[in-house]
Amino acid sequence: MIVLNSPARGSSMRAAVRCRRTVLAVLALTALSAGCSSGAREDAGDRDAAQPASVEDRRAIVEKEGKPASPQRAPSTEAVTQGSGEVPPQILAIFQDDLARRALVKHDAITVVSATEQEWPNGAMGCPQPGEMYTQMIVPGYRVVMQAAGNRYAYHSDRRGNFIVCANGLSFPPVKEQVRNPAPAE
Repeated sequence: MIVLNSPARGSSMRAAVRCRRTVLAVLALTALSAGCSSGAREDAGDRDAAQPASVEDRRAIVEKEGKPASPQRAPSTEAVTQGSGEVPPQILAIFQDDLARRALVKHDAITVVSATEQEWPNGAMGCPQPGEMYTQMIVPGYRVVMQAAGNRYAYHSDRRGNFIVCANGLSFPPVKEQVRNPAPAE
């Protein structure tokens, strides 16, 4: 036999009601605080646009685009990829002028040993220097080896005529024109 109005039954019912009210109150407060904090994040995002996106946000963006990023090969340290083109005569003339000044010889004393078109792996044009930063893209250009006064000189350039002389892993900038007859001092 069950007694509905027993004092033990009444206290357990009141405890259950209090528990439900507490749970509902906690849920309501959680929902309110979540709404308030998301608004605060949006306001903070407007003020601080430099805040990085989370990993989940970036993954969602990649998944929306539908195409995964293709893997890229790291820049190689190999010097060159040889081509089959010829070096334009204007570029060759620039190199010969520089070598004539560098080796202090006449143009007739310069011999072209080899001249090839190249694709340099980066802006170092096959002669990177420690501590220097270079563009990380393929640079089409030329490699010309010339001989003067018993020494060989390797000229590395882009297609516009910007060049360096690469010797023993070191790069040397172009030689500036030497003044032959300076003006007399007054």
